[in-house]
Amino acid sequence: MAYNLRCPCGESITALEDDFVPKVQAHLASEHPGRDYSETEIMMMAMTVPDRAVKD
Repeated sequence: MAYNLRCPCGESITALEDDFVPKVQAHLASEHPGRDYSETEIMMMAMTVPDRAVKD
C-alpha cells in the first residue's frame, strides 16, 4: 500500500507504507524545523494511493 501527504508548503510526499512516515519526518526536519508529528498524526493526514503512484 502507498500513501500521499500534501504538505501546506506545496510538497507532495508519496511513498510505500514502510518508507512513508520516515520520508515525511525527513521533510519536516529539513523544511520545517520544530514541526514534529507522531506516526499516528502523520497517518491521520495521509491518503492512500495506488502503489504505481510511487516513483522510484
